[in-house]
Amino acid sequence: MTARDLIAESAEGVLTLTLNRPERLNALSDDMLDGLVEQLRTVEQDTVAVIIRGAGRAFCSGHDLKHAAAQGPLNTVSARAVAQRMQRVAHAMRECRVPIITQVHGYAIGGGAEIALSGDIVIVDEECVFQFTEASVGRVVTNGFTNLLPRTVGPVRAKSLLLMGRPLSGAEAASWGLATEAVPGTGLEIAVNGAVQVLGEQSAWAVGAAKNLVNRGLQASFEATIDLEIGAAIEAELGADAESGAQSFART
Repeated sequence: MTARDLIAESAEGVLTLTLNRPERLNALSDDMLDGLVEQLRTVEQDTVAVIIRGAGRAFCSGHDLKHAAAQGPLNTVSARAVAQRMQRVAHAMRECRVPIITQVHGYAIGGGAEIALSGDIVIVDEECVFQFTEASVGRVVTNGFTNLLPRTVGPVRAKSLLLMGRPLSGAEAASWGLATEAVPGTGLEIAVNGAVQVLGEQSAWAVGAAKNLVNRGLQASFEATIDLEIGAAIEAELGADAESGAQSFART
């Protein structure tokens, strides 16, 4: 990874990952994708939150198609490697025990939209633009969004996004349930800092457990989800956070 592609900064329990190719609207490079995976898989246990954001005028304009064209035609093996590199980011975001906040402004296009909307907490500029442009360039989404979008916005809206490349504003993304909060651009960083503060007031163990249960529950039956919750509840009751929380409540 080059420092130019991805900047990682840790301060006061927050790991901030900045996509840093502003001259290309933060188009995704191999180094950037690999760097995201590396950082997310090695997050310190005392980290309150991870913030993913973009430098310059956009969050991320998606895959660097100019670079891809220069590489020439792909074969089955190389095409699979390209798709899997992107999917490793999705897996790393999902498996990271620490909550991930995506801070979205400007444009989040193609793979950039996939990363932005994969955050646990998605805080967006109400005027930013999401767009899945894969179909217009003969590609498909690769981060499970053919599963996620219909579940979240319904199949009709999902098809308008994936088949027709319908642009979606930040305000619409929030109203459709794809973003946690849409705010004026001037208030974006304030909203993100507010979310970090709230997360810092929670039990880190419980936050991580809740994230894991939600993610696993999406792929499980109701009965299986209940069993997962029972296991987590037992672990929670035996943990130090539950004991200290109960003692604090008893003193109020």
